[in-house]
Amino acid sequence: MATEDWKLYGFAPVPRDPEVLFKDHPTATGPNPKQDPFTVDDFPLPDTPIVREVRAFAQKELDEQTFNHSNRVFVYGSALARTHFPEWQYSETPSIVETYALSCLLHDIGTAEKFLATTHLSFEFKGAIVARDLILALGGPEPAADSVCDAIIRHQDIFVTGCVWGWLCM
Repeated sequence: MATEDWKLYGFAPVPRDPEVLFKDHPTATGPNPKQDPFTVDDFPLPDTPIVREVRAFAQKELDEQTFNHSNRVFVYGSALARTHFPEWQYSETPSIVETYALSCLLHDIGTAEKFLATTHLSFEFKGAIVARDLILALGGPEPAADSVCDAIIRHQDIFVTGCVWGWLCM
């Protein structure tokens, strides 16, 4: 990329294969992996206009179970990053936390009846397009929209090993 946007919106390469990511990891392997005593209140969604608008959109379009799942993905992923990968400095970069929140809230948006019933695309691809268009329409930065789009397209890429561009591996 011509700019440093990759640092701000989650485009750093991350090993996607858990066997690689957690191999010999000091807090995530062995008989007693570290489990910090977090509560859901330790991981509030960023209180920004775009996150509030996207959350309202997701809540309106998704069924209750999927919407709740999307919120849990944010909490669980944030807890995993804080516990096992503090060197990522995930929570110190507001644009990354916001982009991650948008990805979590929208990662299953393509399963909403409004979108699933109107396309021949897979729900990941349709959802990625919907998410990117929504973020841009709300005035979000294009690198964030692209990062969310990329994450949604990839979120069902099981059996992918090695490194991929993008940090969200749901």
